[in-house]
Amino acid sequence: MMNPALIRQSRGFLRVLLLALLASLGSTAVAQGYPDKPVRILVPFAAGGSTDVLARMVAQKLNQLHGQSFIVDNRPGATGTIASALVAGSPPDGYTLIMHSSSSYTAGFLYSKLAYDAAQAFTPVIECAISGLYLVSNASLPVRNVKELIALAKRRPNELTYATVGKGSVAHLSAEMFNAAAGIKTISVSYRGAAPALIALSSGENAFSILNILDPQPFVKQGKLRSLAVTSARRSPALPDVPTLKESGIDVEAYLYTGLFAPTGTPAAIVNELNAEITRFLMEPQTHAWLVNNLGGEFSPHTPQQYAEFLVGDVANWQKVIKRLDLKLD
Repeated sequence: MMNPALIRQSRGFLRVLLLALLASLGSTAVAQGYPDKPVRILVPFAAGGSTDVLARMVAQKLNQLHGQSFIVDNRPGATGTIASALVAGSPPDGYTLIMHSSSSYTAGFLYSKLAYDAAQAFTPVIECAISGLYLVSNASLPVRNVKELIALAKRRPNELTYATVGKGSVAHLSAEMFNAAAGIKTISVSYRGAAPALIALSSGENAFSILNILDPQPFVKQGKLRSLAVTSARRSPALPDVPTLKESGIDVEAYLYTGLFAPTGTPAAIVNELNAEITRFLMEPQTHAWLVNNLGGEFSPHTPQQYAEFLVGDVANWQKVIKRLDLKLD
């Protein structure tokens, strides 16, 4: 006769196995029925910026694939935390998503009073594009490369200013990371976005800036700004002639990414389905070329879990800079 304890153990194992099977079938059914109504993709910035442009491209492709509306909803303000709070508080059913930039995602770790927990509020779906940032100087500044900029800043400590698109933005934090690695002291000047920062920089109000990779290019071509370096580990396909900071002797690596997120608790089947669908069209040659030419970004296939692991490391790097600056926003 079989041991009664073994019988109970076997029944318990079968019960767990059956529950797991039912959960799997239920999750698959959820994915198969998704979406059966319009899906909102919130963008935490005004229309027309790179995050908005990418969100609209993704929405259009998903519209075509599903025959269901994926609607872009712009909710700018407070470095993206207004839109983030709305999505964090939405039902985790896949019908409210957010297209974060690295700045809007990282902002959740900067504000001391928020309606959501930045580390727990979102499930990563897919990183749609990633690029380095672009270090440029005013063309009248007597420097032609990174080493000369550093030498000038060391001769004139706390005199050179750099333009930033906003306090706490990834561009701002990248500039401070550069300052620390180069051993220089410069002063940040914040502007409300890339356009006013570029105008101020090109007019000579500031010495240098670190910005989105394609934003300064018109000013570089006009001879108002000078290319110095990109912050990625390897050269950008959008700027193949511009060296990296590492090539210039500065051990700094920083990235600007744009990625799709869902509220935590969204069924894994929906997250995985969106990841697979977006991967397929981002891997198309014409879409890859569009990313490079229009956003200066690239895409490589990955799972939601791999994206989550990348984010943990990325946030840890920025938090080191934030702690050193004792930077808090309210």
